[in-house]
Order: sequence, then C-alpha cells, then structure tokens
Amino acid sequence: MRLIRWIVLVCVVLLLIYGASPYFSFWRFTVALRSGNSAAIGSRVDFPAVRASLKKQLAARFARATTSHKRWSNLGPTLIDAIVDAYATPDGIAALLSNPGALKNLQAPQQFQFSTGKTVNWLKVKYAFFTGPRSFEVDREGIKLRFHFTNTGWQLNDLDLGLGGAKR
Repeated sequence: MRLIRWIVLVCVVLLLIYGASPYFSFWRFTVALRSGNSAAIGSRVDFPAVRASLKKQLAARFARATTSHKRWSNLGPTLIDAIVDAYATPDGIAALLSNPGALKNLQAPQQFQFSTGKTVNWLKVKYAFFTGPRSFEVDREGIKLRFHFTNTGWQLNDLDLGLGGAKR
C-alpha cells in the first residue's frame, strides 16, 4: 500500500511540474527578450517553424492587396523571403514583439527596419493556457505566441501576428 501511495505522489508531482513548465519557460523567454540575450532567445525559438508561420501570414496579407498586380507573382515570394529572413532571428523576434506593427503596417521596403528601443509590457498578457498536451498558447494584445514541447523543452514555434488570418 505504501508503494502505491509513493507512486501516486510521484505521478502527481510530475504532473504539477509538467503543468507549470510552460509558464516557467515563457517567463524565461521574456527574461531573455528583456535582457537582449540572443543566445537565450535562439535556444527558445524553433526558427524554421517561425519562418514558415511568418511566410504564410505575409503571403496571405499581401495576396489580398496585390491580386491585381502581375509582377507580384514574380517579385512577391522573394520580397517575403527577405522580410522573413530578417525577422526570423533572435534580434528580429525581439524587435517584432516590441513593435508588431512593423509587419502589420509594412507598405514599402524603405520602412523595413528594426526598432528595439521600446520594451514589451508582458503584464498585458490576456491569457496563457494549454491548447493540447504538447502545445501552449500565450495571447498578448492580439499577438499569439504558440509554444510546443520538444526534447529540449518548450520552444516558440508559431508567432501569429494576425496579418492574414493564418491559423493552425
């Protein structure tokens, strides 16, 4: 009987640790952003997944505005790749979270620049909760940060800026 109690206790403790782990990881992510630690940010972001997410959103955003332009089919993907490659870096993620309007209001390449001077107020988080056993979502003023549990812990794998209705 004692063995069963110990097993149940260990299971409950492990479940509590797992339930708290994405909140702790999100807190560590925000600390890395505030300190500007590129290595720490880089270890907490799945860049190929974030690149794919941003490309999908930008393609949807520009597709609505450029359906009548014939040159868009040739130039558009190249422009989107250049924009995404610039923002899918540790510094770019920090800049994007401090100024999400940089991509929402992007009109011309001349406006494309990082402005990381503004700090992110993480107290404006609307909600943070599990969306599945291995996925966790944080909503901060309409920006959805989706984390996924991997072998190395929780990593940001989707950054939904609400640009083009790209949903998973």
